[in-house]
Amino acid sequence: MNFIEEKTPKGYLLKIFFDKWQFLAFDKKGKSIYVDKECRSLLHTVPVIIFVGSTFDIKREYDRGYVLLKIRNGEIVVPYRDVRDLKTKFFFLATDKEMDAIPVRMMLVHDVAQMVREIDVSIQPDYVVVDDAVTPNDVIIIKNRYKVNEIVYVELANNYFLAERLQIPDSDRVMNINMMSSNPVFLARIHLRSMDLAKINQLLLDFEITALDTEYILSFIQDLLGREERDPVVQKNKTMLLDLLNSFKFYHSLLQKDEASIKEMIEATRDIKKLTPFRTLVSKVKAMYPGAEEQKLYTVYENILYDKLEELKSGIRVT
Repeated sequence: MNFIEEKTPKGYLLKIFFDKWQFLAFDKKGKSIYVDKECRSLLHTVPVIIFVGSTFDIKREYDRGYVLLKIRNGEIVVPYRDVRDLKTKFFFLATDKEMDAIPVRMMLVHDVAQMVREIDVSIQPDYVVVDDAVTPNDVIIIKNRYKVNEIVYVELANNYFLAERLQIPDSDRVMNINMMSSNPVFLARIHLRSMDLAKINQLLLDFEITALDTEYILSFIQDLLGREERDPVVQKNKTMLLDLLNSFKFYHSLLQKDEASIKEMIEATRDIKKLTPFRTLVSKVKAMYPGAEEQKLYTVYENILYDKLEELKSGIRVT
């Protein structure tokens, strides 16, 4: 028999065909669920997820070649085990499927070399999940060889999981990582790993980073600073790392409109040169929020900065 039937917890019936890895789906009333809104196709493709990295372990059904994953709020819930802390964690993939569960083929390799050896190019994965040991060069190899739709970069921060999507243009062969992603969190992690701190600072200028993403980047920098005593490279770059931490904290406070924090950080500044990035960030965030109320608010912050600048120039404390 080249097919199997599965019933989801909410009563959907899935008929999975192994020869072409497709499935039919029927709702609780026995009505077919079409792939497209135009109702032209009934055969859904079983998605393929390949994990690449030594920090992953995944649950696989060796006797049938797929697992049934839950769908919640329009997202596929993908579990994996982090072998570093022996915890099961999850990330989420957007889907337009109407069911509450979906069959997925999941594969695991430890590195790109093993992937090239063991996974045939005819298998075109929908997602390739990579850990922080996979380099930008590896990502390009994966993209070019397997024509993968999407790379999912999984990074951990303060016991929270983070799954961010990295879209790589087909024509891009340039090794400037800033050209490879519209994901500032991914870029921050890559640049911190190579200690290319000037590019971390540039992210604040190049991207409209959300408050949540800023929190992740702050956690990366804080984690790095926590290694100071045992890492001479961190010791060497401590001053610039602290400056970056300060800039991202200030940017986060601007996004949150946390006036007390903004005033505190400005007041604590004793070096005119350190006010320059603050002024740049206020101008940037002000441009992000064109509404009248926000414009008034960020003008207030600009005036606070101006007063502090004049204070430091004159050497007279403004009261």
